[in-house]
This record gives sequence, structure tokens and C-alpha cells, in this order.
Amino acid sequence: MAKEPRFDKNRCTKVHIKCSISGEPAEILLKLKDRGLVTSNSDIVIQGVLALWEKVLRRDLRAAQAEAPRRLEIEE
Repeated sequence: MAKEPRFDKNRCTKVHIKCSISGEPAEILLKLKDRGLVTSNSDIVIQGVLALWEKVLRRDLRAAQAEAPRRLEIEE
């Protein structure tokens, strides 16, 4: 069972990532850099994580909205 991450509002959370990117993702990264949309490898990782998080939150919201009418029916 996965542990819930602990967040301390008084402390900055940091994660160190060391990885190599190859193939199409690497080509996309270089194209984004050339276009000035990202400034560094760290920047693209941060933007990617934030974009994925936003996508997950939107999916969760849609699921909750779809479930809400069913819950109301059960409560009535």
C-alpha cells in the first residue's frame, strides 16, 4: 500500500530527478526549447508535471460531476 505523501507548508518540498530522455520526447523537448517555450530541462519537467496534474484534476472533476446526480438519487 502506497504511503500518503507528507507536505509541510513551512518547508519547501524538493524532488531530485536524474534521467535521460530519448526518441520522440527528446525531439519534442529540443523543439520546445528552440521555440522559446521552455528555458531548461527542469522547466519542461515542471511544466509537464503541472500539465499532467491539471489534466488529472479535470478528469476527477468530471467523474465527480457524473457521480453527483446518482448520489442525489440515492439520498432522496
